[in-house]
Amino acid sequence: MIEEELKIKFDHIQGIFNRCINHASQVLTDSIAAKSVYLNEEQADKLEQQEYIRTVDELVQLYIRYSILNDIQSFYSVSDFFWESGFYESLKSDEKRKYMSFNPLSFDYSRYEQDNTVYDEELPYFSVVVKVVVLERYSAYLRKKKENKVQAEMQPQQEREEEPQPNQNKYQEPKIIPHIAKTENPFKSVLNDRQIELLVECINEVEIFNVPMTFEDLKAILSCKPKVIFRSNNNRLVAFLFSELSNRGLITSNWQSVIAKNKLFVTKNIKKDKYLNQGDLATAANYVKGVEHEKDYVTISNYIKQLKKL
Repeated sequence: MIEEELKIKFDHIQGIFNRCINHASQVLTDSIAAKSVYLNEEQADKLEQQEYIRTVDELVQLYIRYSILNDIQSFYSVSDFFWESGFYESLKSDEKRKYMSFNPLSFDYSRYEQDNTVYDEELPYFSVVVKVVVLERYSAYLRKKKENKVQAEMQPQQEREEEPQPNQNKYQEPKIIPHIAKTENPFKSVLNDRQIELLVECINEVEIFNVPMTFEDLKAILSCKPKVIFRSNNNRLVAFLFSELSNRGLITSNWQSVIAKNKLFVTKNIKKDKYLNQGDLATAANYVKGVEHEKDYVTISNYIKQLKKL
């Protein structure tokens, strides 16, 4: 089977994984949100702490029991983890054949709902992979909620106040801001100049920001020493771009914190001159999970996949 055919097969199986994972993840996040409505802040914090500890403990037990899943730990947030991780390569030959011979159209979600392990014979470890990814994403969700609360508590009141600004069109000139980074590489970027040039092309094609960006602009942003500040046209596209770079190890996994701390971008709301904070980015990042098949997200994903070749 040639690589193109193999990737198509993997994408179909990934679609099955995603359907099961997204539903279970949504149930967990909706459940804790519903419970928190009836709790005060201290009780809600305690509940989230207990949930986090329980989730991590369950993950540890799964990784101990199923060593074949260890690579999933590094790729759970990647939209096509089945292709990108080493899980498939770790399977035995007969297990690989089962995945390749499985007909995705035969998957009956109603059967899976009644018994999550019903397809484990045809797709080895299927239910366990789903469970691990769901728990990893849930623990990351709880961890990010805690980080956002800490960030909000530390943020000065005046920085949280939103001052109305005059109406601005999409292509308003960016604002001049000072160099503020204290380290040389806050993003821990490993991008070379050719890769940065390709990213600039991607950013401008999708129109992620209010004005076209140059190579020098992006390089300065990655150093957290921008000469101008760009306004986001779509916070979700900003989150998707940086999360995809992070998922591939090209920048730090703490990119949300870096953007917020260094005040790199202004929110898309043209009536408010407000910097994108961790809450904005976390909300946007949570939305873009599993939307890689939509138009602009496909464009960004395709560009980022080309970075490996440069």
